[in-house]
Amino acid sequence: MNGHATGSNDAFDAIDYSTQSFEWSEGLKRKMKQVWDISEFRMCQRGVCNAVMDGRDVVCIMPTGGGKSLTYQLPALMTPGCTVVISPLISLMTDQTLHLQEVNIRAVMLSGTTSQAETREVYDRLLQRYDERDGSERIKLLYVTPEKIVKNKKLTSVLEKMAHAGSLDRIVIDEAHCVSQLGHDYRPDYAKLTSLRKMLPSVPILAVSATCPPRVLVDVLKILGLDRLTNGNAANGTGTVHFSAPLFRPNLLYQVVVKGSSGHRVIQDIANYILTRHKLDSGIVYCLTKSDAEDTASGLAKASGGIIKTGVYHSACDQRDKERLHQRWRAGEVKVICATIAFGLGIDKGDVRFVLHRSLAKTLDGFYQESGRAGRDGKNADCVLFYQPQDTWTLCSMAFQEVDGVLKLKAMLRFAQNFRDCRKKIFSKYFYEASAISSVSWSAEETPQDCKVCDNCQRPPGTTVNEAITLPAWQIFRAIAYVTDRGDQVTMKQICDLVRKKRGASDANSATGTKRRKSAVDMTVIAGGTINWPQEKLEVLIIHLWLEGYLEERFVPTECM
Repeated sequence: MNGHATGSNDAFDAIDYSTQSFEWSEGLKRKMKQVWDISEFRMCQRGVCNAVMDGRDVVCIMPTGGGKSLTYQLPALMTPGCTVVISPLISLMTDQTLHLQEVNIRAVMLSGTTSQAETREVYDRLLQRYDERDGSERIKLLYVTPEKIVKNKKLTSVLEKMAHAGSLDRIVIDEAHCVSQLGHDYRPDYAKLTSLRKMLPSVPILAVSATCPPRVLVDVLKILGLDRLTNGNAANGTGTVHFSAPLFRPNLLYQVVVKGSSGHRVIQDIANYILTRHKLDSGIVYCLTKSDAEDTASGLAKASGGIIKTGVYHSACDQRDKERLHQRWRAGEVKVICATIAFGLGIDKGDVRFVLHRSLAKTLDGFYQESGRAGRDGKNADCVLFYQPQDTWTLCSMAFQEVDGVLKLKAMLRFAQNFRDCRKKIFSKYFYEASAISSVSWSAEETPQDCKVCDNCQRPPGTTVNEAITLPAWQIFRAIAYVTDRGDQVTMKQICDLVRKKRGASDANSATGTKRRKSAVDMTVIAGGTINWPQEKLEVLIIHLWLEGYLEERFVPTECM
């Protein structure tokens, strides 16, 4: 469908897709107002919709909560065929289809829990083998997982028939960064979507993501078989039309809270926070493990005397239970979902007033995306990380198994341990250095200004102090060198014990699993005395020394004793 003034094939006249000069422009606005009661486009939504309507391949990078779903849902209502949306999570598909069904749009999803009879009915409707006189409506949006596309030959056959009949309008790949191993949430079945372009060469592709830095984007284009990029505000007649919007969201208020060392204390702290700040609000508490999610949900309910209505969501939960929980949360019957990262990609509940992380996220990219599920209605929302240094080594052992995992974890730790710099500026520096995203791409500012709303910007003068660490750092180095020179392994907890006591304690050797007494460490002899600091403060210093390259981690397999 070519509706711009110059014509898509004119190689000399650039096309500005951000304008309202297309034949469908007024229709888009009317439909948007009629269906969603939205009067104006946000960010680059208009440009993406225009390029999609023009039948172009498109890549759209827009912040979490920026309105990416509108860029394919609105054009889907303006064209006669079906739009297929490939999404990574069942929770995302459930959320999207519920929203669409609420506004009387025929949207369906196919997942592992869809019955054979329901699946056959969907296929029949997609191929239009039904009597329109019975009141049935044509499916406008079909949501499927990448696994379904890759492994279900019947579905791919249906899509090929639709493409041949001209009833497959476009393929949307949501969370497109999942295609690349260089991204923070790589999924093997996403990478296999490389077959789509070969199988459906005439069907336009729209790839959308909130976190797709340049090197990941190059990989995404290659895997999906998309041509080189052309700027959506001055596009060539060929190529993949590219749009991006600043990633910074000023309504998200970031804060890092030092949490207690025991699980019970952490849950009590989170309960107190919710009851004090968000007693009647909807929110998410992200947890590192499935058991943490379950313990947090039951613990919050108990600690609040039943006031906090919680639910649990992780990969081991029954699929129908997940869908019921999702519906109850959206209806307000459940207020707080305690979940692993299995919950969240693409979640579109506007009134989420807080997203809490019970533990560190594995990457700052992941933390940005997970926290971005708050405040999608544009109102202020709290994004709080509950942090303790001990979390580091659990995550480190996980990150060690992933590409650049430890490097990415270190960036997350620098964010968590920084109680001085503006959180917006920390994000900006990270995205520029790690992802080559410019300052303008982050916040639309050549030189990022303080956000003035995060915990560090709001911290009263004099509440942070500079402290000399030369002597304690030297003492730590001396203790570690003394122990490792004798062939022992030493953990962070053991380092803290060693430098705070005059002699070493009996520990299990982590390399062999056998009990033996470490060589006695007399701190007075080797380092001039002990370090009279609390353990938590010592742990912060040790992590700081590790982040700055003064200490090195080694991962040693352990055996059951």
